[in-house]
Amino acid sequence: MILGFDIGNTHIVPIFYDNNGKIKASFRIPTRLSFTEDTLFSMLKTLADNNNINIYDITDIIVSSVVPHINEIFEYLGQNYFNIQPEFISLDTIDDEIKLLDGMERGLGADRIADILAAKKIFPEKEFVIIDFGTATTFDAVKNSTYMGGCILPGIELSINTLFNNTAKLPKIKFEKPDTVFGIDTVTQINAGIFYGNVGTIKELISQYKKGMPEAYIISTGGQGRKISEYISEIDEYIPKLGEKGIFEFYKLRKNNRFIKEKK
Repeated sequence: MILGFDIGNTHIVPIFYDNNGKIKASFRIPTRLSFTEDTLFSMLKTLADNNNINIYDITDIIVSSVVPHINEIFEYLGQNYFNIQPEFISLDTIDDEIKLLDGMERGLGADRIADILAAKKIFPEKEFVIIDFGTATTFDAVKNSTYMGGCILPGIELSINTLFNNTAKLPKIKFEKPDTVFGIDTVTQINAGIFYGNVGTIKELISQYKKGMPEAYIISTGGQGRKISEYISEIDEYIPKLGEKGIFEFYKLRKNNRFIKEKK
């Protein structure tokens, strides 16, 4: 059994996989929650027991993290409770799978690498653009197994929270399609601005990517991906848990690399 962690700025998602990549169980905890490897193990043990999973069957731990300052907790967890050195997703270990253009920054986030690995597995013959609606909304373009580039903009919930947290009178709203763009009060005006502002931005960015990659298959994923994709016809497919699928793809790549080295 493989234990994966998808560590984002908002949530940490532990994932139990069987050896074929099927997700046996997963759950979310707030990233800002203070914990040690001991409290993390206690939570994992409870989840495993509730799902009839023997936590001591874990043979590998794979971590996708965009929050470096808490990574050592997951190292301690693996070493102290499972005698396993966790592997962290990075480009340094999978250059053969994602070829970088000259001068491309090597700091591409682990979450985006996982998305790309999963999309390459699902659509091996396609060029594609992934839109991940997380704390930030990210675009990543891949063509002929080459990372072409991408962009980052504030995520939907981040935009909502920023308005709420940095103003004295503006309320926090729920992201949903408004009845009209003609808001009649503060709530409906914020709703209209957030909804149509994001829909319009995503449509324009897709249009720009299509100029350079006209055959690109447009994929969306992430927390708000399902809802917003309903209103953007340019998105070809919404794929839930794309990053979680990619974490297991990384595991398979590393396992195969270890096997090849052992044979040599």
